[in-house]
Amino acid sequence: MATTDLFMDHAVTEALFDALPDVVFFIKDTYGRYVVVNQTMAARCAGGDKIKLIGKKPTEVYPAPLAASYARQDELVLKTGKRVEHQLELHIYPGGKAGWCLTTKHPLRDAKGHIIGVTGISRDLNAPSDKASGFAELASALKLMQTRFTESLRIEDIATKAGLSVYQFEQRVQRLFQMSPLQLLHKLRLDEATRMLRETKKSLADIALETGWCDQSAFTRHFSRYAGMAPGRFRGLNSK
Repeated sequence: MATTDLFMDHAVTEALFDALPDVVFFIKDTYGRYVVVNQTMAARCAGGDKIKLIGKKPTEVYPAPLAASYARQDELVLKTGKRVEHQLELHIYPGGKAGWCLTTKHPLRDAKGHIIGVTGISRDLNAPSDKASGFAELASALKLMQTRFTESLRIEDIATKAGLSVYQFEQRVQRLFQMSPLQLLHKLRLDEATRMLRETKKSLADIALETGWCDQSAFTRHFSRYAGMAPGRFRGLNSK
């Protein structure tokens, strides 16, 4: 079966993902070019026109720092066959608004097992309603995380606050937020950090300490991992 035929086999999947406004779906070839995208991605990156994205690489679609991060992920999947699973990432949405998503990427293989592309999704992370099932039992622990994320919180202590074992706490946070407790704690810190980078002129060292990181180096390392760029570059991106 030809490579193009294999990509065409995903037409039904594309149609299904078209119905999900908070999920970006894509397939890329071995050169990192978009072969299939869903309507959500087209709406965010090409004014709703899928055709404008086909054949393009991330460098032609996203700001340079983000594009470089996405390209590195693609290269890892294509060269090693390793999957990217539920990676917490910062995305820049239309209008320059920053938001968080969980990204998953898998290698796409032909009938002989050869890697012929990469397919993936990025799902927006929206805060669950306080009426959601399981929210009430985590309320005290979540309040602790939300009000004291600048401190050196330990997951074990937060779980104890909820009256749960670490395993129980992790399972319930995962079910409610679709991420681990540690990812949630990092997200709370990075949410505030991105706000401060956009709205203040505070130094990176001050932002690091005020958002719970032990020093600027730790802050830069974690921010770069999740945002795909250093905090200084993010600030420059938002000042344009």
